[in-house]
Amino acid sequence: MEFIPYKANECFNYLYYQIPMELFFNKKYKGKIKSDAKILYGFLLNRLSLSAKNNWIDDEGNVFLIFTRKEVQEKLDLSDKTVTKAFNQLKDCKLIHEKKQGANKPNLIYVGKIEHDENLIKLIRKNYESGIVKSTTHDTENLRPNYKNNNYNNREKKKSYQNYEQRHYDDLDFLYANKF
Repeated sequence: MEFIPYKANECFNYLYYQIPMELFFNKKYKGKIKSDAKILYGFLLNRLSLSAKNNWIDDEGNVFLIFTRKEVQEKLDLSDKTVTKAFNQLKDCKLIHEKKQGANKPNLIYVGKIEHDENLIKLIRKNYESGIVKSTTHDTENLRPNYKNNNYNNREKKKSYQNYEQRHYDDLDFLYANKF
């Protein structure tokens, strides 16, 4: 297999799972949640948005999801013991709650919100906003994107896309509809 680095205009071509940065830095979670549980939390957040779109909402208005241990094992390529440990770590930190349905039905999983550390949020924001000078908005609750990449900023101005990598693919003639 050949190493092919990303070009500036290819960085956002894929879908990603989001894992909150606070799970790595907040004292409430650091040392209590291992990497597998952090990745599982990212998967659960992704599933949560899908559940909300599918209207999986209980009588109290809380969104729930169904993600069996077996599915988690297959998706994350982990053993049953490791998956169970990850779920328990998230439960212990109040990041998930499972409701049993009984009769061999899978548990309903409720995803809990992260307890934010305001001092940590200020520190993270300070580190990630250090290069932003143009923004003067009053909304500082959310982290703002990094606008240091000139190719990204000037994409409206430039219409010539010079950085696309030219790759060679053999035997793609079968893709043409009128070949024969």
